[in-house]
Amino acid sequence: MRLYSAPIVKNSLVRPGVHLLAVHVPALAQAAQPGQYTMVRCCHAQAADPLLRRPFFIHTIDRAQGDCSLLVQVHGRGTSWLAQQREGMALDLLGPLGHGWELRPAVGNLLLIGEGALIPGLTLLAQTAIEQERAVTLLARCERAADAYPPALLPPEVEYHIVTSDGSAGQQGALIDVVGQYLPWADAAFCVVSPEIAAALYHRYEKMRVKRFAQAVLLHSLVCASGTCLTCVVQTAGGTKLICRDGPIFDLRDIARIP
Repeated sequence: MRLYSAPIVKNSLVRPGVHLLAVHVPALAQAAQPGQYTMVRCCHAQAADPLLRRPFFIHTIDRAQGDCSLLVQVHGRGTSWLAQQREGMALDLLGPLGHGWELRPAVGNLLLIGEGALIPGLTLLAQTAIEQERAVTLLARCERAADAYPPALLPPEVEYHIVTSDGSAGQQGALIDVVGQYLPWADAAFCVVSPEIAAALYHRYEKMRVKRFAQAVLLHSLVCASGTCLTCVVQTAGGTKLICRDGPIFDLRDIARIP
């Protein structure tokens, strides 16, 4: 983990309330792995409000240029400030942090399963897998078509399928019901879903219970990202863990079997 001052090289409006920030930070671009995150200070250097940093998954990386991107969805004071920053402004960030996705050499077909705003936890994994000439299918659930993750932000080689609650795009229905159509093809599954959906997938589909087949993100409000404050302690099937350091990615078997 290192502290960086990273100038913004581009701030793109994806849709109202959603911005894609590209920052120039070569050392982080070389070190970061899929599923890791960074803690960003969301106020001016002379200010202290908001006091706490905000966590962001590293969305994509351009290692040749030394750039990383962060997808910022505005939902509070910190993210509102961040989305307003212009090109040339420097962001104060810590990273890379956490335990990311395990991408085993034997895995050729990746099934990525995501919900709405959590999709950025999968995008660097998709990029890395495509660069390694693996096959990637993203199955994403959202309430309506307007909320869908923009396909233009994905590598064109990714097979992208949308599940909506109202049927306005893709398949209509529940994510857990649709997953079974894709599992026979997959060598491994990578899930950024709610704990309830993760547990339901584990209990419904036998393949999701196979050792090392499925991994999932476990989200929690992160304060220090170093394990000092102990606010992100969680009991897993493998014992007591800290989400900020031991996660946010865990084997699905370890978190879905928690009573």
